[in-house]
Amino acid sequence: MARHRKDLGARRHVRVDFHKPGFLIPAPDAPWIECVIGDVSEQGACVEVGALVVPAIFGLAFTAGGEVLRVCSLVWRSGERVGARFLTARELRRETAPADADPKSRTPAG
Repeated sequence: MARHRKDLGARRHVRVDFHKPGFLIPAPDAPWIECVIGDVSEQGACVEVGALVVPAIFGLAFTAGGEVLRVCSLVWRSGERVGARFLTARELRRETAPADADPKSRTPAG
């Protein structure tokens, strides 16, 4: 159930209680690890991961087949729960670009 705007406090986006199984993907070729997606908003999700070490950038699959998949950044951790922010393609490129790469020197692929 969506929370009302007056109940959001400092939050800008409505969160929807989800409480469904999902899969955390720590790296592109790594095995998927079962988790519970607690709630979801337009910008991210709260995920129950137990004692699992969660990398700074990871994938979150909402279905076992990966039909619904988001790339996330780790925002916070509180015990066995983590806060994930969904990354846009632009943010992902910026996050994974080499530190010494000069964006002005890139040429479009053709």
